[in-house]
Amino acid sequence: MIKKISLIFIILIFSTGFAYAAQNINDLQIPNDFSGKKAEGQFFMPKAYDNPRFIIAEYNESSHDFENSTLYGFWPSGEKYIYFFSNHQVSDMGSIELVEMDGKKYTVSVLYASTVIDEDYLKDSLNYLKEFNTKNNLTPISP
Repeated sequence: MIKKISLIFIILIFSTGFAYAAQNINDLQIPNDFSGKKAEGQFFMPKAYDNPRFIIAEYNESSHDFENSTLYGFWPSGEKYIYFFSNHQVSDMGSIELVEMDGKKYTVSVLYASTVIDEDYLKDSLNYLKEFNTKNNLTPISP
C-alpha cells in the first residue's frame, strides 16, 4: 500500500513540475496595445495597416534572418541581441529578436508599414519587444 501511495505521489509531483516547466508559445503574453487573434501557432496582431504587427514564428535555420540581403538590412538597436531592420524598398521596418522556448527557436518581430524609416516607429518597436520579454521572462539569444 505504501508503495502505491509513493508511486502515485512521485507521478503527481513529476506531472505537476512538467506542467509548470513547459512554456508554450500559445501561453505567451503580448503587449496590451495589440489587438487581434492568434493564427496557427503564430501571433499576428494587426491593428490597422499603418499600425504595428506583432509576429512570432518558428525560426528556420536555413533562412537569412538577421543577415543583410538584397531585400532587408539589419543593424544593432542598442539592446543586446535585438536588431532593427528595414526592407530596402522601405515598405516595412521594425525590431526583431531570436528567443528559445521548449528547445525551439522563434523570431519575434514588431513590424511597421511605412514609406520612410521613422525613428519613433523604431523606438516603439524596440519598447514593445522589451515589454514582451519582461512579461514572458524571455531573454533574446544570439542569432
